[in-house]
Amino acid sequence: MTRILMVGMAPLPFEKERKIYGPGLRTWQLTKALLEEGHEVLLICYGIPSAYEKGVLSREVESPAKELRYLVLNHEKYEDGQYLAGLARQFSPDCMVAVTLYPCYVAARLELDEPLWADLFGHVLGEAQARASVYKDDSLLFHYWNQEMRIIDRADVFSCVSQRQVYATIGELGLVGRLNRHTAGYRFAHCIPISIPTEKKEHDLQVLRGRDVSEDHFVILWSGGYNTWTDVDTLFVALEEAMKVDGQIRFVSTGGEIPELDDQTYGHFQELIQDSPFSDRFILKGWVKTEEVHNYYYESDLGINIDRDIYEVELGSKNRIVEWMNYGLPVLSSRVCELTEILEEHGAGFTYPPGDAETLKDKILQLAQDREGLREAGARGARLAAQLFSVKATTTALREWAAHPQPAPDRGQERALDQSREEAFRNLEKIVQRQKEMIAERDARIRDLEMVFHRSPLYRIYGFLNLARKKVLRKG
Repeated sequence: MTRILMVGMAPLPFEKERKIYGPGLRTWQLTKALLEEGHEVLLICYGIPSAYEKGVLSREVESPAKELRYLVLNHEKYEDGQYLAGLARQFSPDCMVAVTLYPCYVAARLELDEPLWADLFGHVLGEAQARASVYKDDSLLFHYWNQEMRIIDRADVFSCVSQRQVYATIGELGLVGRLNRHTAGYRFAHCIPISIPTEKKEHDLQVLRGRDVSEDHFVILWSGGYNTWTDVDTLFVALEEAMKVDGQIRFVSTGGEIPELDDQTYGHFQELIQDSPFSDRFILKGWVKTEEVHNYYYESDLGINIDRDIYEVELGSKNRIVEWMNYGLPVLSSRVCELTEILEEHGAGFTYPPGDAETLKDKILQLAQDREGLREAGARGARLAAQLFSVKATTTALREWAAHPQPAPDRGQERALDQSREEAFRNLEKIVQRQKEMIAERDARIRDLEMVFHRSPLYRIYGFLNLARKKVLRKG
C-alpha cells in the first residue's frame, strides 16, 4: 500500500453541489483508481467557486471510502504553500499525484521531495490560445505558460487525455532540457483517456417528455458548459435550418456559462436564439441539479457536441461524449478530437467536418428520420465505453507507477540545457550591450563631424548661399 497525497479540483461527482465541472470528474477518475488499488489517499481540492450554491467553505468532506481523507479549500488556503506542506508532512506521503493544471502548479511549487505525477488534463497552451481568441487579449497567454512550464520542469511523470497531447507534452519537455542523457528510454508521458465518471444511474425522474417536449419530438441534447472551444454559430445555423425542414426537432440544453473561464460564448448563443423565429424550440434549462442530469440522457434522442477547429480541441477530449456513451445516448460531434475518430472508427457515433453548418444540418435531418439506427449506434457506444473507458481500463499506467513511485532519472541531475540557456542569455545581454555601445560611438562620430563642419569655411559659404537663395525666392 502507498500513501498518496493528491491535489485536485472540487466538487466531485458524489457531492450534491449545483455543478460538476470536468476537472472534478478528472480528479475523481484518478482518485477512484488509486482507492480501488487499496492505497491510502489524502485528497486536497480547490473548490471551484461557481459550482457551490453557498460559496466555498474550507472544510473536510465526508468520504465515500475509509482509505480517503478529503479536504476542500478556498483559494486563500489552497494558495498557502506552508499550510499545504504542513498537511503533507503530517500525512507523510510516499508520492504526490496532482490532477489538472492549477493543482499541478500548486503541487510543483510545494517544497516537497516526493515523486510527483502531474495529470495535464488537456493542452493548456491550446486553451490559452482559445481564450485569447474569444477575449481578444494575448496578455492571458503568460499566465498559462508560466504555470505549464513550472509543472514541466518539476514533475517526474505526466498523464494526458489523448495520445496527441502526449506528443505535445514530450515537445515541451524537450524545450526545458528534460530529454537528456539521463532520461533516454524513460517513459515520461502516458495517455489516460477520460473515463466513465460514475456508475450508471436509473431513470428516476421525468424531466422533459410530457413537460417541455412531447413524446414524438426529436430531442437533441447539449449538456455542460459553453467554453471557448464551443462553435455556437455553427450549432445555431444548423439547428435553425434543420427546424425549417422538420417541425419535430427540439434542442435542449442543460448547462451554461463557466464564470471562471468563459462568460461570453453562452450569452452570444442566447442572443442568436432570441432573434430566431424558432426560439420556442430551443429549450435552455441552464445548470440543472447534478443528481438530475442523467434523466435528460434517457429522454433525449441525440447528444450533440460542437467544437471549433483549434489546437485545444485537437489535443484534448470530451467528458460529455463519454458520459453520453455510458448511457447509450447516440453522439453527433464535429470531427476534431481524438475521441471522435475512435467513435467513427467503431461505428459508435456520428461526425461532421468542423464549421460546416450545411453538413451538420443534413446529418441532423438524416438521423431524425432513422431513430432505430440511432438506438443501435447508442448501444454500440455503450459497449465501447464499457470496454475502453472504464476507470480501470484508462488508468493502468498510473496504478502501476503508484505501486512503486519513483522520481524521474534526471531528478537532482545538472541539466546541460539550463547551463547553455543561461550562457545564451548572458551572450544575448553582451550583444545588446555591444549594440548600445556601437550606437553611442556612431552618435559621437556624427557630433564630431557636425562640429568640424560648422567650423570650416565651407559651412560659412553654405550659409551665405542659403541666405541668398531665400532672398531670391522672396523677390520671385
